[in-house]
Amino acid sequence: MIKEYENYQDTSKNYDTTRIPIGVEILLGCFATTPRPLPEQVILDGGCGTGNYIQALKSKVNSLWGLEFNGGMLAQATEKFRNHPNIHLDQGSLIDLPYENETFDGIMCNQVLHHLGSDDAAQENFPELNQVFEQAYRVLRPQGVFVCNTSSHPQIYDGFWWADLIPDAVSRIAKRMPPIACITQKLDQAGFCFGGIVVPIHAVMQGDNYLDPEGPLKQTYRNGDSTWSLAKQGELEQALERVGNMNKDGSIVHYLEQRESLRQKLGQTTFVYAYKKQS
Repeated sequence: MIKEYENYQDTSKNYDTTRIPIGVEILLGCFATTPRPLPEQVILDGGCGTGNYIQALKSKVNSLWGLEFNGGMLAQATEKFRNHPNIHLDQGSLIDLPYENETFDGIMCNQVLHHLGSDDAAQENFPELNQVFEQAYRVLRPQGVFVCNTSSHPQIYDGFWWADLIPDAVSRIAKRMPPIACITQKLDQAGFCFGGIVVPIHAVMQGDNYLDPEGPLKQTYRNGDSTWSLAKQGELEQALERVGNMNKDGSIVHYLEQRESLRQKLGQTTFVYAYKKQS
């Protein structure tokens, strides 16, 4: 089951202006450790969105396949790669991959895991992850690599400067985010050999727009992270009033410095990678 709690039909239209692909060097490093040379590899982007990561990798590998559940996101990616014969896009779910066994050298899954399952997924021990990882294992070639990019719970709370403005929404997203230990455990249960964990401390998903002190006041900025969509109207109004007041009296400068000091210790994202065993 995939639960869409943000209206990606709308946000997909300006998603590329608010998000950038981070950790591309980490992904390439992981793919390069598999048996075939990068220029010969076939890579799957599971939950590809508008194709930001495909765009970043399309000149590095032989071919890329993108799977996306949301029609709006998929439409943006389709338009972007209309004239790229080595890029193939499909609509579908990570829980039931529409691909043959041992098709891919590598699979990437970037900031997608929290979109799987229901609001109380944590109480259910994130059962959808078992299906996702089993499917990934099935379609990978022997010694192929699965790489997922997610956020740890400390990163959710203190890796984003504006998280302090909407604590209830952050708590809601945290319930959807599987802990890193849960991810590694379920990868092991699916048969994977653990590869490692990498935290790109200095990378931020909203790029140069991230530290815009007036960012939260703009709908397009808030569209860059689905956490904002979980803020109830009262909480959102309170947050926007707080940001507006801090910008007026100048205290936003000190506030950003304090919040950034936390992010610089934690980062925003965590990459976990694991390998399919050799036959």
